[in-house]
Amino acid sequence: MSNMKYYIGHTLDSDIRFKASSGGIGSYIIKYLLSSKEYGTSMTMVFNSKECKYEPKLIHSYEEYHNCGSVYQDIDVYEFIKNNINNIINGIIVTCMPCQVRKITKILTSYNIKHFIISLCCSGQTKVEGTWCLYKFLGLKRQEIKNIQYRGNGWPSGIQIELTNGKIIKRDNYSYPWNIIHSSFLFRPSRCLFCTYKTVPYSDINLADPWLIEYQTDTIGNSVIIANTSKGYKLIEELISNNLIKCIVSDEDTYIRSQKGTIEEKAKVKLHRKYYKFIKQLSQNKIYVNIVTFSAITMKIHTRIIQKLKEIIK
Repeated sequence: MSNMKYYIGHTLDSDIRFKASSGGIGSYIIKYLLSSKEYGTSMTMVFNSKECKYEPKLIHSYEEYHNCGSVYQDIDVYEFIKNNINNIINGIIVTCMPCQVRKITKILTSYNIKHFIISLCCSGQTKVEGTWCLYKFLGLKRQEIKNIQYRGNGWPSGIQIELTNGKIIKRDNYSYPWNIIHSSFLFRPSRCLFCTYKTVPYSDINLADPWLIEYQTDTIGNSVIIANTSKGYKLIEELISNNLIKCIVSDEDTYIRSQKGTIEEKAKVKLHRKYYKFIKQLSQNKIYVNIVTFSAITMKIHTRIIQKLKEIIK
C-alpha cells in the first residue's frame, strides 16, 4: 500500500478498552483474529512473580490472553519467536517494538508462516532492573511483589503494584520516581539510545497513544492507528464496518502532534551521538550505577547532571 492511513479510535468492547493502555485496539485485533480462526497463534505477557518480571507466552485462543496494558520492560520478542517457531499454529499475530519488526517479519517469512504485525510507538525501553530500582525507591522488596501493571484500567492510568499481603500501591502515569528512573538512561538498552525509529512501514499497523489536548479529559482511552499495509487497512475498515471499533479518520500531522516529544528527540539523535556514547559507558559502570541508585535523591541529582551535560557534549 503506497499511502499510510491514519485513524484515532477505540474498541467498543468496554472491558478490553478499560483494561488496555489506551483504546484497546491492539488487544481487540488479537481477540478478533483468534476468534475468527484467521490466525491460530498470538502472544501475551505474563508476570512471573518468582522472577519478578514479565515473560512472553504463546497463546492459541483469546481466553488465554492477559490484557495487562503496556509492559515497560525490555523483552526480546524476536528471540522468543525464534525459540518457539515450531509451536506456531496457523499463523501468528505479533505485537512488538518498531526496531523488532523487520527481524520478526524476516524469520516468519523464511518459515512460510503467515503473520499480522502490530508495532507500538516507542520512546525507549527500560530493562527490568529499572523496575526493580522502582521497588527499591518505594521501600519494597522483590519478594513482596505479586504483580505489577504499568498502564491500563483507565486512561492514562499509571503504575499499579499488587503486594503479596493484598495491598495495592498506585502511582500516576510517568510520575516520581518512575520518571527519573526512565530519564536517567541507566536502564536503557543501548539500541534505544541511538534509535531513530518514529514508526515503521513494515508492520501491518502501528499504534500510539494520543497525547493531545483534545483527549486530556478522556478517562477510558483512544489509540492512534496507522494502517501501513493493505492487510492492515482492510482489517481496520472491516472492524469499523462491523461496529466493533469506533474510529475517526486522522492524518500524519495529528500523529506527529501526538508524539511530538518522542519524534523531536529521535530527530536529534545523530546530533548527540557523543553524548549517548558517554551515557552508554556510564550505564555500564557498575560502581557508578550502584552509587546513583542508592536513593531517589541520588538518582535525581544524576538526572539533572546528565541533562546539563547534553548541552555540553556534542
